[in-house]
Amino acid sequence: MKSTNMGRTAAATAVLALVAAWPSVASAESSVTLSGLLGSGVTYTSNAAPGTRAQLSGTHAVPFWAISGREDLGDGNTAFFRFSQYSFLDTGITAPFESYVGLSSARWGTVTLGSMYDLLADLVPFTSERYTSLLATHPGNLDRTVGNSLSNTVKYKSPVTSGFGFGLEYGFGEPGTASNTGRVLGGELNYTAGPWQAVLVWESVHGIPFAPVAKLGITRLYGLDFSKAPATTLSQDQDTATLGLAYADQGWRLMANYSDTRLAAAGASQDEKARSLDLGAYKYISTQLRVGGGYSYTTLASYHWNQWHAHADYALSRRTSLYVLGVLQLAGAGQLAVMRNQPVATASRQAVFEVGMTHLF
Repeated sequence: MKSTNMGRTAAATAVLALVAAWPSVASAESSVTLSGLLGSGVTYTSNAAPGTRAQLSGTHAVPFWAISGREDLGDGNTAFFRFSQYSFLDTGITAPFESYVGLSSARWGTVTLGSMYDLLADLVPFTSERYTSLLATHPGNLDRTVGNSLSNTVKYKSPVTSGFGFGLEYGFGEPGTASNTGRVLGGELNYTAGPWQAVLVWESVHGIPFAPVAKLGITRLYGLDFSKAPATTLSQDQDTATLGLAYADQGWRLMANYSDTRLAAAGASQDEKARSLDLGAYKYISTQLRVGGGYSYTTLASYHWNQWHAHADYALSRRTSLYVLGVLQLAGAGQLAVMRNQPVATASRQAVFEVGMTHLF
């Protein structure tokens, strides 16, 4: 672990040195930006083991910092890069987020290479639970609509024509990675017309490390019994087809998302199917105050989960906001509830309440 941290520190130092030297070698048509979103709050979790009920956390939005740059190549062409890290304020820990380079053309579209969000991340604005709170991610994130970064990936996005656009991706996988050890294939079709938006995504990701007990609160899956080895982690393949719809007008945003995911695991004799339906909305009561909520229903084999959430954000400025949110999950009979980045509950229901702040820069 020490050598890994030293490697990351050296990499970050090299990038910062490059940024410092950039103005002396770049033309006036280039730019480098430091940006990010940091946040933290006080969280209370019901039906959790002692010592984990009240914590300092940050589950409302992805905390990160990023160095990004763009260069105008002329004729509507642009070169760009991004280097970013997750930054968790409760522990001070950082971890790799997105790092990539790319070329963009007004005529031909955009090609990006590196570690980056997959195409399913484009569904985030259409998924009520994830859009307003990381805490309310669908159980186990089996449909990946929370948005995830994948290593060794090439992604293409077309220009938008008459409201239509499409995207393609391919990932080579990487042994030992926490995201995917196997290949990635994906395609997307999106459409925008006035207040209406729609996106359809199909994506196949192989070799995802997955712990059924810790992520789902269940002890049987794929015909395997994990009750005697709850720490078991599988190598899981996930093939997902997802449709997202949204309508935005007069401060309102209405959202709906449906996903169908086929699951397979190394060493298992049977596949499984997961489905999630997600509905939600938010409303800007004023330029400073936004309130919203949502509901999702997820099934997997004989298991099911109902999940509700509500939130309110109050902007103190363009960059700083206060928030309060609550999420309630009801798991099926014989299951233990568990939400994203939370300890497995001691019962089939779990409620989490959080009050905190976020800061954009």
